[in-house]
Amino acid sequence: MTNEKGRITLPIFLEFIELRTKVASVFPMLLGIVWAIYRYGVFNGFNTLLFVLAVLTFDMCTTAINNTMDYVKAKDQVYRKEHNVIGRNQLDFGQMVQIIFLLLSFSTVLSLVLVWRTDLILLPLGALCFLIGICYTFGPIPLSRMPLGEIFSGVTMGLGIFFLGVFVQAPDLLLVSRFVGEWFQLQLAWEKCIEIGLMSLPLICLIANIMLANNLCDLDEDIRNHRHTLVFHIGRQKGLLLYTCLAILPWFLWLLYPLFGFLPFWAWLGYGVAVLSYRSLGHFLEKQVKRETFVEAVKSFILFSLMYLLVLIVACLV
Repeated sequence: MTNEKGRITLPIFLEFIELRTKVASVFPMLLGIVWAIYRYGVFNGFNTLLFVLAVLTFDMCTTAINNTMDYVKAKDQVYRKEHNVIGRNQLDFGQMVQIIFLLLSFSTVLSLVLVWRTDLILLPLGALCFLIGICYTFGPIPLSRMPLGEIFSGVTMGLGIFFLGVFVQAPDLLLVSRFVGEWFQLQLAWEKCIEIGLMSLPLICLIANIMLANNLCDLDEDIRNHRHTLVFHIGRQKGLLLYTCLAILPWFLWLLYPLFGFLPFWAWLGYGVAVLSYRSLGHFLEKQVKRETFVEAVKSFILFSLMYLLVLIVACLV
């Protein structure tokens, strides 16, 4: 499909929102939803639909903001004109900003409907996620250009989306808020919340690793464009050591989950996938080239998440 310069086609739009990267939000959503079914026996179809659409739309919005800010703040003119999706296709900057606001508005409306259908406490929780998502790529010093990108992306997407995926199924299962006279009361099922935090920890690690792998591959380019990421500060070798630890920790946790009763013991059969994950880790450690090995971080995340999801689905059925 050919494209005239400056004209937005479907392939260019999908590149602008980087549809291929949405696995980082899709899997935490699915796992949170299926975990709620498996562990607590709850499911709300309409809330789930609203939640999925809101999260995906907002994820597209933050990615669009990221590409736009990279174009605006780029110091390297070769990157700006030949690599960035806006510059390479000579897209109208104002039109791209309009797309961002449309995505943000649609996601906000869906989220407010969810607040109305669930609990008021979702409003500050959702607002915090929105704030982190926007500040991740927008502002004088975006979080993605600081040594905080891995932490915020991992926790917000790995824990936040997983937790909300459970919450929208049955809000009173985890959090209950109410106004009593001049008091605002909040009840927290802390044991369930800790449990959800532990079950989302592998996702936190692997999503953080996607960001870390991206920064490892882009280190030279980031230095030219004044992006002071975590790898910029700790160096490539320590970055690779951190990447290795974050890749291994999910499999260690998978060993513990059946022992604590979170998963059935046959879940250990999932270790058959660990071989593929180990090979993927080795390929990335050999060289960090964006077009060749960045995909290994995404592959490791998908392998573990698919195994995790399959185990939960089978556990729901047996």
